[in-house]
Amino acid sequence: MPTKRGLFLRGALVAAALLTTSATSALAQSGTALQQILSRGTIRIAILPSLPPYSKLLPNGEAEGYDIDIARRLADALKVKPEFVVTDIAGRITSLQTHKVDVTIADFTRNVERSTTIAFTNPYLVTAMRMLAPADAKVKSLAEMADGTGYKIAIDRGGTADKVVPAAFPKANLVRFSGQADQMSALLNGQADMMAEDQFYNLQAIKDRPGKLKQLDGTLARAEIAIGLPQGEPDLLRILNLFVDQFNASGDNARLFEKWFGFEQPKIQAPY
Repeated sequence: MPTKRGLFLRGALVAAALLTTSATSALAQSGTALQQILSRGTIRIAILPSLPPYSKLLPNGEAEGYDIDIARRLADALKVKPEFVVTDIAGRITSLQTHKVDVTIADFTRNVERSTTIAFTNPYLVTAMRMLAPADAKVKSLAEMADGTGYKIAIDRGGTADKVVPAAFPKANLVRFSGQADQMSALLNGQADMMAEDQFYNLQAIKDRPGKLKQLDGTLARAEIAIGLPQGEPDLLRILNLFVDQFNASGDNARLFEKWFGFEQPKIQAPY
């Protein structure tokens, strides 16, 4: 017959085993973002629906573009399937914070402010923000705009332009939109005099609309485009950085860029 001490020890061992099992189960359920991606067999990627040639949705619902091809290559490298989640400019951050997606690949500029709430990889592209205007606009350069008085500028809500343009043109009339398609519509319909956007998007927009648009001389901001991910995921960040570095070094990035943009990719680490 077991003694009281034996019963106590046996009960303690059972309790410890239950606690260990419970903790292990909790860890397995939470895991790291990388473990969840590999276990699930899919990587959820936030993309923008109308930012060619970076990304756009076709009539059949399929996505295509430079960022989309990068996303597919990342999924292949991880040996999982890509799952695209369409978002808007502001949603690129919130979808990561709420863990609705695992990564964001959406012409996403890394900066200090954003990096206080999410994480970024090394850049896979360096571009610049410039102003797009109707072809018959009298203004030719940013320098002619002074403080922005008399100009109505379309910008994306929550994007880089939402910080850069008010600082550059404090007297301009700013019209905020949730995506580039709405900005472009406002520009073409005369509801805005110009829009601030990635210069490579601008060049594609000019090509797609012959004789209707032009890009003004002068640069608003330098932009390092990177993959966004949630904070506190060192394993995922390590793997993503390795992917980006090898993607850049192998020449795959340069080939993809030329495929979608039609000219040679600028240096990723431009001299300061």
